[in-house]
Amino acid sequence: MAKRLELNGLEMYLLPQRVMYIPKYFMLIISDWHLGKLTHFRKEGLFVPAPNIDEELERMNLLIEDLDIKEIVFLGDLFHSEWNSDWEKLKSHINSISKQSIQFTLTKGNHDILKETHFRDMNMKIKDEVLLAEGIILSHEPLIGLPTYMYNIVGHIHPGCLIEAGGRQSFRLPCFFIQDKVLTMPAFGKYTGLHLIKKDRSNKIFVIVNDSVLEL
Repeated sequence: MAKRLELNGLEMYLLPQRVMYIPKYFMLIISDWHLGKLTHFRKEGLFVPAPNIDEELERMNLLIEDLDIKEIVFLGDLFHSEWNSDWEKLKSHINSISKQSIQFTLTKGNHDILKETHFRDMNMKIKDEVLLAEGIILSHEPLIGLPTYMYNIVGHIHPGCLIEAGGRQSFRLPCFFIQDKVLTMPAFGKYTGLHLIKKDRSNKIFVIVNDSVLEL
């Protein structure tokens, strides 16, 4: 179950697939995928699970099938490192989706170190930020000095929260959170880790529990 929000009058949905959907713009927002991370670590000699990029790409396919999408915005850290074989799979996949008249845009993050020609080869626009008419701006990290009426939708830190359960159990779960007019997206990538956020009076936390997004 998605969580409906309005920011500056703009309707949006926080989805349990760790993405945001804005119906007015037919826009899907994905943050911090970090594709190629496991392949990068294995090349460095680290023992990590074998990568399955096809499974990762299928997650995006299912969202495209379920939603009316004209643009997909990646909020930075789409690819984890320098070029590796996973990039060619991503490129082929996005080029095939682009034929469905879906535009891809990247707001560059600190891990997006590949030359811009690699992104242009898949017809992906590169921007520092994306500005929506309602005074909402999309970027990888929070922007400094924005007017007080504006909201900033960002990624970067991979937010999560610790949920206490019975029997001395606890669970670390990804979340969306809002503080000081900054809405931070969870990481879309499967192997990204979590930066734990504590609930207090100054923020709102929307935790992803199975197939639901719940406000704490």
